[in-house]
Amino acid sequence: MVAVARRSVLIGGAVGAGLLAAGCTAGGPSSPAPTTPAPPDPLLAELADERRLVAGYDATIARHPALRARLTAVRDDHAAHAAALVTALGPAAPPSSTTPAATDSPGVSPTGSPTGSPTGSPTGSPTGSPTASPTGSLTASPTGSPTGSPAGSPAESPSTGIESSGGRTRVPVTPAAAVAALRAAERAAASARGTAALTATPDRARLLAGISASEASHVAVLA
Repeated sequence: MVAVARRSVLIGGAVGAGLLAAGCTAGGPSSPAPTTPAPPDPLLAELADERRLVAGYDATIARHPALRARLTAVRDDHAAHAAALVTALGPAAPPSSTTPAATDSPGVSPTGSPTGSPTGSPTGSPTGSPTASPTGSLTASPTGSPTGSPAGSPAESPSTGIESSGGRTRVPVTPAAAVAALRAAERAAASARGTAALTATPDRARLLAGISASEASHVAVLA
């Protein structure tokens, strides 16, 4: 009788162990929970805008060489802003692309010569600076405001308002209109950097606030 009871206990234990093992392996290994990709770094948009501003100044200087002395220092400020943002971003910062060339419409320049002609082309521009070209140009009114666009809509920075299409940056026909466009871009950029500073970490907020103040001062410089 004792032997029978002992055998029953052993059989029951073996069955229980088998069921336990089956329960552990039936579901297989648990799969890891899906991870949500991190949102892009907010500074990436600020860096893109600063690079558009640099490109806008380069294109304007190339289109209107007489403005070089007035615009170079402001352009260099934006290059310094972009460099500071690259440092803050670290490895996440994308490499800088080639500066877009200036574009305007075939017509009459302020000097009376056809735009894109040898007499209207910029001279003495630094190596690597954009050059004016009538190819793929946009139709512009006498005031310098664009009235049309080539195939494919131009890309526009949400904060600076500087537009580019096909690797070319829009530049108004007259120097006065070109400076007015840059002044509006500075005003928009100062507002955008100030807004971004409100939600940034303390060190980034200081950087963005400093850039915003610099851009606000540019509005006065270009007045």
